[in-house]
Amino acid sequence: MVYDGENTFYWNKDLKGTTTGTSDVVHTGAGDAGNPLILYVTAPAASSDLTIELQTASDEAFTTAVTLGTYTLKKGDGLKTKVPYGDLGYMRIKYTGAAALTAGTLTAALVFDADIA
Repeated sequence: MVYDGENTFYWNKDLKGTTTGTSDVVHTGAGDAGNPLILYVTAPAASSDLTIELQTASDEAFTTAVTLGTYTLKKGDGLKTKVPYGDLGYMRIKYTGAAALTAGTLTAALVFDADIA
């Protein structure tokens, strides 16, 4: 898998001591590709399940955020899913722990080449 720094929300973000967080904003450009991007999220050794919310907006300030999808990332598991249609030009993710997080790191990015069924 190839990561592109401009399409990365989090790179090995330390989760210890957090319960929720909002990622960096990724500028994707408005519109949907014929071959959609894949949201790839991994949180090895996270101390609890995470809820991942993929949001889009037409401005970088996320004045009016629209949720494209909400996913559950099970403790010690990963997530690979096609980005739903509806990209408004900017994306970010929010994570929320099922409990206060005491361990783990979070990596989340948009990729082209994850093996997904």
